[in-house]
Amino acid sequence: MANRTMSRDLSTPTPYERGVRDGALAGIGLSIGVSLLTAVGTGAAVALWKYVKKQRNLYDADELIAKRRSIFPRDYDTSRVVPESVLMKMLESANWAPTHGKTEPWRFVVFAGDARRRLGEKDAAIYKAKTPEDKFFPKKFTNKLQSKLDSSYVIAIVMKRQESKKIPEIEEIEAVACAVQNLHLSATAHGVGGYWSSGGSFDDEMKAFLGLGAEDICLGLFYVGYPKPGFVHPKGARRPIQDKVTFVRE
Repeated sequence: MANRTMSRDLSTPTPYERGVRDGALAGIGLSIGVSLLTAVGTGAAVALWKYVKKQRNLYDADELIAKRRSIFPRDYDTSRVVPESVLMKMLESANWAPTHGKTEPWRFVVFAGDARRRLGEKDAAIYKAKTPEDKFFPKKFTNKLQSKLDSSYVIAIVMKRQESKKIPEIEEIEAVACAVQNLHLSATAHGVGGYWSSGGSFDDEMKAFLGLGAEDICLGLFYVGYPKPGFVHPKGARRPIQDKVTFVRE
């Protein structure tokens, strides 16, 4: 098919043109944008757009990682519930974590609806029973329940130990941690707040409550919810990566 020259008013960009513009801003290059704008509707334009989109996605991945933040349940909008379809997309992303031996040791116990209260009451009861009086804080006790109720979902993060034990336990824990990072990044991409907390998770009573095996480990609770309207995402800060990298060249 021959290329067609456009004669329309260019003051209102098409979706293709907006994509090219964004791609150019991301460093893809103005020449790609010009080529696409003069070839709308052709096979060349489609192929070129796919290239732009691929490069743009690479740019977005780095940006997404840098923008991930822990957002606490107290900052969730309790009038909105994260759709289960969005939650499942987040969990699907978690399912693609790296796994040595392909054991896929991550398990997720999702508490929703009234089950959030049961989890909160159990968490609060464990804290009260196991905490010395001089270290007990009533506000923390209350928050053990309230944080669950403020969330759309609370996910118990579990490392499922394989019967064969062919993979060292530490590697299985590391794999689950990678899954949680995927989960959190996916939440960020969907505009959903997330927070991973380990407080009280390692207690045997919590382990029994979750129905875990003797060698399974609960690695914490992951809270999920939409941020409140007007919520300002905290600015992140990291020390220079150069201070944390050692190159061995000889």
